[in-house]
Amino acid sequence: MRELIQQIFKVYGFNEKWQEDSIEFYAAESEEKISFFLIDYIEATSGDITEITMLKMLKKLEKNYINDEDTNKEGIKRTIQMLIANANTNIAAQIDKNTSAIYPIKLDSLNNLDKYRNLIYSVEESPYYFRRFVLPYTEKQVVELKKIISDYPEKNIVNVLSEIANQEDAYYELAGHRNLDNVYELVIRLFSKIPFLQYNFVAEQKPMTVEKRIESEIDAKLFKYHTLICNNCVDIDEYIKYLSLPEDDAAIEAEIKKRLEKKV
Repeated sequence: MRELIQQIFKVYGFNEKWQEDSIEFYAAESEEKISFFLIDYIEATSGDITEITMLKMLKKLEKNYINDEDTNKEGIKRTIQMLIANANTNIAAQIDKNTSAIYPIKLDSLNNLDKYRNLIYSVEESPYYFRRFVLPYTEKQVVELKKIISDYPEKNIVNVLSEIANQEDAYYELAGHRNLDNVYELVIRLFSKIPFLQYNFVAEQKPMTVEKRIESEIDAKLFKYHTLICNNCVDIDEYIKYLSLPEDDAAIEAEIKKRLEKKV
């Protein structure tokens, strides 16, 4: 998952400024766009993780933001303020207002997600320090998505994600069921949990008219007959013209007889 998120952040002009253990800090390259992200990758694949344990995992970043609970030193906020202040002191002072946190949580199965749903909601709604987005996923989803992306090396990752999200059948399947543990579900979560990730509209080809479809699929000479019939043409001379037959009666009969003999 870390590799996928790194690719997405790179496309949108974010640079990784700091990393320690499971936490990464990203800042926008452009000074006009003041935006910072903390990514806290959480491993929760053990089947005996309770709601209390999960809550503790999700709260650790918040606790360490002001003071590191393990070392009792100044926390993550001070570290990243120092990094940013080297470039722009005014921006460093606005860090709380412009920082969001994403928590990619690796689960063994999405069937376990239901028991954490209310807990996740409470964490995302917390008003302290920064906005929060919890992103559950499984290894199976990530492996399948990476495989699809690798099949299109010439395409931007956001365009690949948009094409996957554009699958109408998958949308209705997800709407009717929960926790499908497939690529489509992961992609939809990426779009909903990474605030700046924007869906690139995938233009569908305009449906071909019936007339154009007929024209493209039948022989040119047959299409001429088709046109005559559609125009209610009753003039036999017009049909003879497309048959490349001679115009006098005797010659027509001889030509028809010759063609019939070939078919016998």
